Amino acid sequence: MQNVKLADIAEIYAGLSYRRYLDDEGIECNVVVQRSIQSDGRLDDFENLRLSPKIKGRFFSRKGDVLMKMPYPFDVVEVNQEGLVISDRIAIIRLNEDHDPAFIAHMLTNAHVKKQLHEIGTTERMPHISIKDIKEIRLNLPDLGKQKKHGELLNTINEKITKDMQVVEYDRRLKEGILNKLWEEG
Repeated sequence: MQNVKLADIAEIYAGLSYRRYLDDEGIECNVVVQRSIQSDGRLDDFENLRLSPKIKGRFFSRKGDVLMKMPYPFDVVEVNQEGLVISDRIAIIRLNEDHDPAFIAHMLTNAHVKKQLHEIGTTERMPHISIKDIKEIRLNLPDLGKQKKHGELLNTINEKITKDMQVVEYDRRLKEGILNKLWEEG
């Protein structure tokens, strides 16, 4: 295991303040906003906006990027879709080639990292962290082979959790439907 700072294994910068680039004649873009990064590691629910084509390339997602919300709860997601515009208050973490994005994304959700973030985050009503703070996060990393194996395993577990949660939600709706039907019959 190697103990490293996140800044030693990745380029890290903030997303784009896209409001300055709104343009009715611009290109249609899917924009990753705060709500797009789900606590379960999913990325969806984008803003669809027309933006000026003058946006720098670094603000467009690349496969393998890791995104982290900078305000609490500091949710993290690995990006598998290219060309999304990353908005402000989201850290873009572009890893060096010798690190697995899935594994790093899971590591950044670990209790040890959450503790680091809690210690360095602001004490305001809505805690947040800066890019400088994110660069200082320390991780214990195995070699790339183990990172890939663990990343795949953790992704599989996340998929199972998501499916299990869908079943629970379906069962809740079924129960409510049965009770509503009984209510109407009475």
